[in-house]
Amino acid sequence: MPDSEEQELNCKIVVGTVSINSVDDFLSVLREIARKYAVTIQAMDAGLIAGGEHITSAVTKAIRAVSKNQSITSDLGLEILLYAAGKRQIERALAMGVTEGDKKVAIVIVDARGEKDLELVAEEVKRKTGLKEESIRELELDVEHNEHKRDKLKKFFAITEEELNAVGEQKLKMLVLERVALLDVLK
Repeated sequence: MPDSEEQELNCKIVVGTVSINSVDDFLSVLREIARKYAVTIQAMDAGLIAGGEHITSAVTKAIRAVSKNQSITSDLGLEILLYAAGKRQIERALAMGVTEGDKKVAIVIVDARGEKDLELVAEEVKRKTGLKEESIRELELDVEHNEHKRDKLKKFFAITEEELNAVGEQKLKMLVLERVALLDVLK
C-alpha cells in the first residue's frame, strides 16, 4: 500500500572538514542556501554520527513526524537533530550541532517534496563554507576503528558496557540506530 510516506527519500549527506570561525556565521550561510533552494539543511558534529544510515534514519523519522503533526518542533532541521541525537530535549540535541574550530561535520540537505537536484545545493554548500569533502564511509570506519569516537558515541547515547557485551562491540552502530528509533516511543 504505497502512500506519500513511501516516496523515495531525497536527501544528500556531505561529510568533510571545515574551519568554523563563528557558528552563527556558518549556520547563517547554510540558512541562506536553504532559503535559496527551498530545502532543509542541518549540520552535525560528525564525531557523533554512526554512519549514513544514522542520518537517513533520523531524516526519515523526522519527515514522518512532521507530516503526521507528531513532531516535537515545527522546524524540520531541528527535528532531524532531535532524532539523530535520540533526545527529546532540544538543548541536549543541540550538543550534536557544530562548534567552532577545525571540525569534521556531516551536513544533511533534505528536500521533503523530493523534486530538487540536491547535488547542486551540495556544491554550493561546499563552495560557500570551504568544506573539504570526505567519503561518507569514513563515518562508519571511524566507528569501527577509532576508539575516541566509539567512547564519544557510547557516552552521548548512554550506551552501557552491559549493552555492548550483550550484542558485541561491533554492534555499536546498531545500538545508536536503536536510540534514534526509540525517540518515537519516548514522545
